[in-house]
Amino acid sequence: MAKALTQPAAADAARHGRHFQLIVDVHLLLLRDGDVLLGRRANTGYGDGAYEPPSGRLAERETLVEAAVRVAAAQVGIALDPARVSLAHVMHDVSGAGRMAFFLTAGGWQGDTGAATKSYSDLGWFPLSDLPANMIDRARVAVRNFAAGARFSTYPAFGM
Repeated sequence: MAKALTQPAAADAARHGRHFQLIVDVHLLLLRDGDVLLGRRANTGYGDGAYEPPSGRLAERETLVEAAVRVAAAQVGIALDPARVSLAHVMHDVSGAGRMAFFLTAGGWQGDTGAATKSYSDLGWFPLSDLPANMIDRARVAVRNFAAGARFSTYPAFGM
């Protein structure tokens, strides 16, 4: 009888012994007078033409702050002071294979926003209360949740 009880437990342990690898996205919530900076995706192969906060994937052995500084320079053309970067929102995206998205804010930056970059055909300021209709849905949900004061959300929301 003991053998019958341990076999399912051993099989379950072996199945859960594999490490799950999660994609980690870093988004910048650059804010100015109640507006958020959004870029219109271009040349990416996913969601081109739709808006989102400037973003990139976390690189191996890179901190979230280092990723934010890199994304700011590469995607927006601005320089962030790492000491002025802070966590604004975390979203666990369970809609596909699984992603964790960290939304970070910055207390100021150097340089001008708005020029087209490799991944964005244009950048523009939008009121947090009136986001564009053509926005990447999970980004819209995260920005709305952030604006409502939530610091964590799941996409899609529980119960959907």
